[in-house]
Amino acid sequence: MSALRRFEQFMEQLVEGSMARMFRSSIQPVEIARRLEKAMESNQRISVKRVIVPSFYRAYLHPQDFAAFQPVRQQIEQELATYLSELASERDFVLLEQPRVVLAEDPAVPRRSIQVVAEMGSNQVDQPNMTKIMQVDQAASRSSGAFLLLQTGDTSQALPIATTMVSIGRGLDNDIILEDTRVSRKHAQLRYRQRRFWLTDLGSTNGTFVNGERIAERALRDGDVISLGGLELIFREG
Repeated sequence: MSALRRFEQFMEQLVEGSMARMFRSSIQPVEIARRLEKAMESNQRISVKRVIVPSFYRAYLHPQDFAAFQPVRQQIEQELATYLSELASERDFVLLEQPRVVLAEDPAVPRRSIQVVAEMGSNQVDQPNMTKIMQVDQAASRSSGAFLLLQTGDTSQALPIATTMVSIGRGLDNDIILEDTRVSRKHAQLRYRQRRFWLTDLGSTNGTFVNGERIAERALRDGDVISLGGLELIFREG
């Protein structure tokens, strides 16, 4: 049974009897679940060996919509967290801690709308500026279909470049995570401008090289060999 179907069955049981009135609200719990799923998909951090997704989610509702969920808010939050845990397992995503979901009210959110903030850990809950949402930028993806090709032993792994600005490094707050001691925590940045991708070194310890030449910044061409402190990747642009 899929994670979503199991969640739907739980909600069907919950709304029996006296709880049925709550779901006359314009927002259904499964809609929140789908928005959380979208937030998980959009906030991936790509590592060499794994795909890391956020563990903390806050779903904001208009106060009138939020009020409808108050009688069973804790149960729904727990069940949504279970749903995300099962979803991550289904898709081979890695969670750095047990997922947590919080429903909150915000008068700035329109009626019948849901706004989700996703963060890597719950310790960031009071630091909204630390939230880094990775969303696919349609302009970049349409124009390039670019990716970095990493050779590991006899296999190669494609690391997609999904936004117009991508941070690369060893730290878990990067868009592309390279868990290699030669790579600095914040090593380099890819930025799409003038219809090309530009690679910029971020003051890394071991340097950033393109085709064997150390660079501060350079526009990339298909087939360029990038070295981050000795870890090599090939830039590909479809």
